Amino acid sequence: MPTATATSTLLHNRLVADHRELEDLFADLLGAFAANDGERAAILWNEFDNHLTKHLEAEERFLIPQLFAANPREARTILREHRHIRSRLVEAGVGVDLHVVRLDAVRGFVEELRAHARHEDDILYRWADEHLGVGEQSTLLAALTTPLRDQVRPA
Repeated sequence: MPTATATSTLLHNRLVADHRELEDLFADLLGAFAANDGERAAILWNEFDNHLTKHLEAEERFLIPQLFAANPREARTILREHRHIRSRLVEAGVGVDLHVVRLDAVRGFVEELRAHARHEDDILYRWADEHLGVGEQSTLLAALTTPLRDQVRPA
């Protein structure tokens, strides 16, 4: 059975890796846009959307309610950021579906996601490392998406 410290490190590493996987997927998506490969872009977009949505849902179900009890202001801030991310996700998704995505808008979304990831790492993940029990951390780990590198992606 893993110790609390080992599980904390595993949780933190997994959450940060999830952000990195999302960023890598987004880089592939930008490549598809740049190559004007609408079919590949649509497939990658759906994968990105599903992965990001599952990540946000896991945080909102297993982390943010507990952070709210300890630090309501930070919890509300992260929830506001999640709402903003979801609205940008819908907006970009419509652009992908209609094949009218502007690369600069997509790049701006990536920058917003990076800033959010830094905020979560500084506040949410650090708090989780220090305050969540082994069982709570294990449940969150199980709720996170399968690493993208383990999934088959179209070439």
